[in-house]
Amino acid sequence: MRFLILSDIHGNIDALDAVLERAPRDSYDRLLILGDIVGYGATPNEVVSRIFDLEPDAIIRGTHDKVSAGIEGFEASRRIAGEAARWTQKTLTAENLERVAGLPAGPKNVDRDIEICHGSPLDENTFVIDKEDAAQALEDSQRQICFFGHTHLPVAYVKKGSKITVTHPQPGGQDTTVVHVDKTRRYLVNPGSVGQPRDTDARASYATYDSKKLRIEIRRVAYRIDLAQQKISASGLPESLAFRLGLGR
Repeated sequence: MRFLILSDIHGNIDALDAVLERAPRDSYDRLLILGDIVGYGATPNEVVSRIFDLEPDAIIRGTHDKVSAGIEGFEASRRIAGEAARWTQKTLTAENLERVAGLPAGPKNVDRDIEICHGSPLDENTFVIDKEDAAQALEDSQRQICFFGHTHLPVAYVKKGSKITVTHPQPGGQDTTVVHVDKTRRYLVNPGSVGQPRDTDARASYATYDSKKLRIEIRRVAYRIDLAQQKISASGLPESLAFRLGLGR
């Protein structure tokens, strides 16, 4: 079974389309979406429509999805994130607002080997940023492989016994980082962010998993960042959201 795993698209249709061009429909069997399909970017309707047209096999909400859909208040958000969420809520069509509001909370078991979550298996708002966080998340996970998002940082934590090793793709380096799956180990993998990477590599980030080959790949693809920036600037969203796309921050 071949999986395509996308997270943190954040209303960026230019990045999403670049990923889908690199990973066309005949290249995977199942599509997994780890949340935050909206927020920050200027094309939330295009992204929501594209994702739902693809009929994901498993999809969960992210923190920005909750706020943008009115499930959670703006008060807890940072100022720019709150401004973007308000703009997104006003911009989404009634149909797409209903779609975002209806996204289920994670975690979600995909099959006997895979589960997905947004922040961590225990709390969708939690940031997993180091080995200590990963150890707790792996303790809480129910499957051998857990794909998570939220941090916008591509990474793979691999646990064997009590030892955890970490694989960080090199920013600006090769297009593909490979993680080989061993049935004696457990895996916590962040595919990175499609629409707003924060590891200083501005390219869109996503992951694939081939359960037959036992191979996870974290992949990067370049896209027209300038077009996404122009759309943000023209929309009235905070200009800093356009600027940071070029920095990968």
